[in-house]
Amino acid sequence: MRPWHFAVLWLALLVTAIASGVDLLSYLSYLLLFVGVTMWVISRMTLEGLSVKRALGQAYAHLGDTIELTYELRNDHRFGKLWLEIFEESNWPEPLPGRVLSIAGGGKTRRWKVLVKAARRGRFHLGPIVLRSGDPFGLFQTELRVPSNALVLVYPRVAQLPFWQLPGSFLEGNVLTGQRSLQSTSMVMGIRQYQPGDAVNRIHWPSSVRHRTLQVKEFELDKTADLWIYLDLERYWHRGQGEESTEERAVTVAASIVQKALRQHRNVGLVTTGTHVEVFHPDRGTKQFGKLMQFLAEVSVAGSRGLAETMIETLPRLRRGASCVLITPSLDRAWVRPAGTFRESSIATQAVIVAPPVETDERDRARRHALFGELAVAGVKAAYLSPGSAVEDLFHETVGQTA
Repeated sequence: MRPWHFAVLWLALLVTAIASGVDLLSYLSYLLLFVGVTMWVISRMTLEGLSVKRALGQAYAHLGDTIELTYELRNDHRFGKLWLEIFEESNWPEPLPGRVLSIAGGGKTRRWKVLVKAARRGRFHLGPIVLRSGDPFGLFQTELRVPSNALVLVYPRVAQLPFWQLPGSFLEGNVLTGQRSLQSTSMVMGIRQYQPGDAVNRIHWPSSVRHRTLQVKEFELDKTADLWIYLDLERYWHRGQGEESTEERAVTVAASIVQKALRQHRNVGLVTTGTHVEVFHPDRGTKQFGKLMQFLAEVSVAGSRGLAETMIETLPRLRRGASCVLITPSLDRAWVRPAGTFRESSIATQAVIVAPPVETDERDRARRHALFGELAVAGVKAAYLSPGSAVEDLFHETVGQTA
């Protein structure tokens, strides 16, 4: 019964009692009023003394991971609470599980865990936590919103790529830039005296013995370490929904290459097409990994800016001796010529063609064969991610076998 239903019932009973003069009806109206006021007072007290907090098992996860939420409810009121409904508002893809429980008074606490699956990439906000209760008759409802905001980032799924190798450089040997690197590289430019904070694995022990003081190696950045990833997000060629869509599989390939290349101590940059060009300059280390993953967590297909014009526009940013990987579902052969231009500029180039989740028709198959043929002529190694195939198998077979 809703509160206004109760008010209408009491008013009708009161009018009837006055009009008829029946004492029993008057007594019933007084009793009903007393019950209503009492229940209203009780409902106001049901959430007094309650506090709730939530702890996140992790601030980020990859698509498909399970996130653990731990809740703790405390009742500092001297009376217990017979019925409480607790749930959390959020923009999570699915409603977070709530709970109905009771709790004793006098500082008692109740804890429970909720496991939720990260079913979609993105940035998700949790909170506030809502406590809801009421009187025993259900006439009045009380709600308390506890500010407990939290942010959860769901990164793309990351697959192992055992058959993919970083494209080699056209340059003979490594070409130095003359710039010191904070990360360890294959190029040692000299030694210097140890300073507090230097890593132990950088100590050069023969020089330390010779100088009778700790000496550490200084590294130099080399051009061949740069890897550029081009992720094509032009709307026209993308198909499907969910994890089997070309968008999700292309982002998964990009994230997987980012992780493997950074683990090999390479400088990794990212360029995306779509509404406008987004450029992340090459860098290495965990900071670059976090930056790229945060971007890939929220990126989506949009716009009509194609891969070909993006490659032409960004070519001056790529240094001679760098490498690049093109990830696209596009069967438009217009981007093959810029890819060939990359090779002519001593930029080793690979391509990953992401197929739509449903089998294409004869026309698209003919386009695909023609595309792979032109890529082979241009000297661009290509891999085909066919529908239903695992990302881990990329570059396992030659393009002629997969196409």
